[in-house]
Amino acid sequence: MHYTINISKFVTNQNHIFMKKLVYLLLFVSMVSYSQNAFMEYQFSAKRGTESAILALTDDIWGDAKFKSGGINIESFSIGNEGSTHRIVLYGDPGNWGRNDSISAANKWGVFIQKLNNHIEKWTHSSSGNVMSWVGDNEAYNYVQIFEFKASDPVAFKAAHDEIVSEMTSYRKGEVGFGSYEIAGFQGATHWVAITANDWADLISTRRAMKKITKPWKKYYKSRGKVEHVRNYTAKIIKRY
Repeated sequence: MHYTINISKFVTNQNHIFMKKLVYLLLFVSMVSYSQNAFMEYQFSAKRGTESAILALTDDIWGDAKFKSGGINIESFSIGNEGSTHRIVLYGDPGNWGRNDSISAANKWGVFIQKLNNHIEKWTHSSSGNVMSWVGDNEAYNYVQIFEFKASDPVAFKAAHDEIVSEMTSYRKGEVGFGSYEIAGFQGATHWVAITANDWADLISTRRAMKKITKPWKKYYKSRGKVEHVRNYTAKIIKRY
């Protein structure tokens, strides 16, 4: 009995298997790297025309800061989330939190909030949670869409997310983040997903490209368990510390 082996097809299949394993390895590394990270966010509605003054205040307290881990983002909301105009996001390893230099942020925080309140109509929402994975590393992509969900099966939801992200590698240029809310998720939200892009046009183009592969999406919706969409909105990172 003789067998004919199609070498070209065999090599192609082996390359496909290798690339898929490599993608899952990179996803695993990402999960390990970010599984230690947590965040706090404070949303507010700023008075009209005060963004420059707010950034001057954040520069004063964090402009020369050296953090033990993570950092701080100042973000302005773009589409959706109409009750807020901006938010402050602090993130890092809770076991290695805070500044690494000799200046204590606590000494400045009270004065900072007092001055910041002069430029704020009202504080609108705050929450805290975990960053469970973050795929990609490109700080040039400062436009982000954030989706918030209630997931009945967190394990299934995370597994489905990891798989669909691996399938989307060639369809996106920005980053994809995934995490949970541990304190005060908006209207009971338990999880969030973030997709970064260069701007609004790039985000829409990326999402259109990602929707072209229908089979992985069908599997994603089938395997993620019961998930309720709470809301989604876009924001722009206007300052990083």
